[in-house]
Amino acid sequence: MNQRELLEKALTTADMIAGGGELSPEQSDKFVTYLHDLSIMARDARQIPMKAKKRDINKLGVGQRASVPAIEGEDPAVRQKPTFSKVSLDCVEIMTPFEITYDVFEDNIVGEDLEDEIIKLFAAQIATDHEELYVMGDKESADTYLALTDGWRKVARTQGHLYEHAGGGVTTDVLGELLDRLPGKYLRDYADLRYYVSPKFEHAYKRLLGQRPTPVGDKFLLTNESTTYAGIPIVRVPMIPSTLAEEIEGVPHEKLTFVILTARKNLITGVHRQMTLERDRDIFARMRQYAFTSRIACAVEEPDAMAIAEQVSVAA
Repeated sequence: MNQRELLEKALTTADMIAGGGELSPEQSDKFVTYLHDLSIMARDARQIPMKAKKRDINKLGVGQRASVPAIEGEDPAVRQKPTFSKVSLDCVEIMTPFEITYDVFEDNIVGEDLEDEIIKLFAAQIATDHEELYVMGDKESADTYLALTDGWRKVARTQGHLYEHAGGGVTTDVLGELLDRLPGKYLRDYADLRYYVSPKFEHAYKRLLGQRPTPVGDKFLLTNESTTYAGIPIVRVPMIPSTLAEEIEGVPHEKLTFVILTARKNLITGVHRQMTLERDRDIFARMRQYAFTSRIACAVEEPDAMAIAEQVSVAA
């Protein structure tokens, strides 16, 4: 299903702007589903509905062996207790402003239908913008948008297991290092693990596999077949860049990327259901103005269950 079909399934543009303001709860739910379905990495994440700006998610675990040998007539004198903690989701508010000149409406061949098309276009962009913040958010960033919150990459770098590839190219060793660094207790749910990579990394990895003189190698060169490493799917995420620049041991490097290994359910997103799409006119500038406002949050349930490879070069 393409972007247009997803949005039309969610709700019609006319419905979105009919009220000229806050979307109804049903409209918001449909639009949140649309944003979720259009994403890649965020689609894998657990989506938490939020009726308020903040929400705490309770975590319950044991974390260590709870069983002991049973000896008849003896009290083992050992009592384990579950551990309690929480993950906090705190929404940040985002506005998507755009405008259309009167001339555009007057001169195009589709007339007033153009408004529908443009709003659909920006709705698709909103989904992309949300995922960019989930992945690349960093409160220390010079980019004011990315500085709104700490995203999954920042959490993995600072609280997970970091491997620095020192500007080396795409190899199976990158993926193997991440699997080695992930604590064994997080490998129990093996089927839920995913490698999240940039399109350039995936392409380089497919070229690497394609060098094998076998039908399997040909498959990756001739088709859009998904790849794996050690049975773990490699997921292509357009919002993971391959244009990062960094100085490594005094040598400048460009065209760097990163790879994240974690379980899908370890990633969390939250979207506040209170959304608005407002429309106004600037009669002096002869423009129609629009503002879509949303509130979103992201988090990681267990940062210890993330491994990230940085400083990976995709340069040819």
